[in-house]
Amino acid sequence: MKIRKVLRITIIAMIVIIIVAALGMVAWSVTGTYPARAVALSAMESTDGVTVAQDKWITFTPVDATDTGLIFYPGGLVEPTAYAPVLHQIAEQGVLVVIVPMPLNLAIFHTDAANAVIDAYPGISYWVLAGHSLGGAAAAIFAENNPSRIDALALWDSYPPASSDLSDNDLRVISIYGTTDGFPNPDNFNDQKYLLPKNTQFVAIEGASHAQFGDYGPQKGDVVPSISMEEQHHRVVEIMLDFIKP
Repeated sequence: MKIRKVLRITIIAMIVIIIVAALGMVAWSVTGTYPARAVALSAMESTDGVTVAQDKWITFTPVDATDTGLIFYPGGLVEPTAYAPVLHQIAEQGVLVVIVPMPLNLAIFHTDAANAVIDAYPGISYWVLAGHSLGGAAAAIFAENNPSRIDALALWDSYPPASSDLSDNDLRVISIYGTTDGFPNPDNFNDQKYLLPKNTQFVAIEGASHAQFGDYGPQKGDVVPSISMEEQHHRVVEIMLDFIKP
């Protein structure tokens, strides 16, 4: 009886610990999330060229029919709408854009999220998967596990985790990253290049910061940008459209 009682108490204690830890993680993800700011919120409005909707996903749908789609994985602990300024502009040029909100705002918890989006839009024949920071790493994991489901991969100030080697993949890949005095801003960026296909396009934006790929304010540990957020957004849109529509 004593053993059973001890086991019962131990099990109850473990359950309590798990619940407390889970609640703590939820609270941390909410309080630690970088919120979208004014420019991003204004980009969430529909225009004559793009209809914006927010339900299970955040969608930017061009008014004219298109067969090209872009799925976007947000950066870690960044509110998904923070990327609206860049993605709305891409949609204005005839690309369906879908931002996938992630559990606890961490894309690593749902790396296969693109599958549901692809299944929901059978009329799209060309898919690009993009992600910023941790979202880019999660997108790379998806690309390795689902090589036939997407046609191209775009990494924003990001690189694949060591467990996702895409070097022998024939996927079209672009890596857009910020530099300061010619040096990449992301830590370990150069050390991870071997994980990408040999034909990967590496495009640097001098003076760009990590946080200015979206609009969510300063980020701890980030470099001080020497270009404006508007200029950085313009360059990212330009580079992405050249990549999506060569």
